[in-house]
Amino acid sequence: MSIILGIVMLAGSAMAAEIPAGPVVLTVAGNIARVNRPAYDADRDMFFRHHKRTFANAFVFDRTMLESLGVKTIHVKWAGPEVISGPRLVDVLAAAGCREKTVDTLALDGFRFKADTEAREWIVATRADGRPLGIGDRGPLWLVTEKDVGLGPWALFFIECG
Repeated sequence: MSIILGIVMLAGSAMAAEIPAGPVVLTVAGNIARVNRPAYDADRDMFFRHHKRTFANAFVFDRTMLESLGVKTIHVKWAGPEVISGPRLVDVLAAAGCREKTVDTLALDGFRFKADTEAREWIVATRADGRPLGIGDRGPLWLVTEKDVGLGPWALFFIECG
């Protein structure tokens, strides 16, 4: 199925959702209620194939979509940026229709991390010291908490719900 046909089919479904205008920086897949991209395609999704991640349902975000969920700013003391901001993980999961309390996260380098939304208030950081996180800044996203900045993954790009 072509990508365009898949998007058109999604747009006509009851579960259709906003489609990113900018580059996708985060994919949430698995047990979710909202879908805005076609299922995993081995030919198209080479990076997901490399990480052995397939999915039938996915909701993708660009940076603008993430920041439209609300931005929380935290001040940290460590050998890096002092002000980190982005939406709360629970708000990102809710936007994708994920009701799980613990999710599996994946970074670009293959680092996997289980994030428990009841144990900590996680921030999906999109900016550090006001600047958008880039790949060279260990971006596109960080998963952080105010108390344990280094606990979650840098270079976050994928969350599996359920």
